[in-house]
Amino acid sequence: MKPNRKHLVFIGWLMVVAVILLSLVPINAAIPEVKNGDKIGHFIAYFSLMLWFSLLYQKPWVRNLYAIGFIILGGLMEILQSLTAYRMGDIEDFHVNTIGVIIGFVFSVFTINIPFIKKLFSHESNI
Repeated sequence: MKPNRKHLVFIGWLMVVAVILLSLVPINAAIPEVKNGDKIGHFIAYFSLMLWFSLLYQKPWVRNLYAIGFIILGGLMEILQSLTAYRMGDIEDFHVNTIGVIIGFVFSVFTINIPFIKKLFSHESNI
């Protein structure tokens, strides 16, 4: 059974909201110390966003707009973090966010023709 496209789009936008919230809320929980753990988290977040939306919107110009948008979002989150008293903006995080977007973009281009992925994310108008 193929999921409803509206549900897939909704999940994608929930992911965007989660990235924004996780980027801006104070972190009070004890987080296990993992070497470069925050960078891994940044990469996974932006890779996932780009991959998800690239599979949903397969026209090249739309994918390009999402890539630019997610790169801008990553930079904006770092700027906003630097304006808070409880978070710190980091240029290296922005670089990792951007790398995640780029690799997510490339990965989507190579995986979109895998039959089960094509079936899951395809739709009639292919916006």
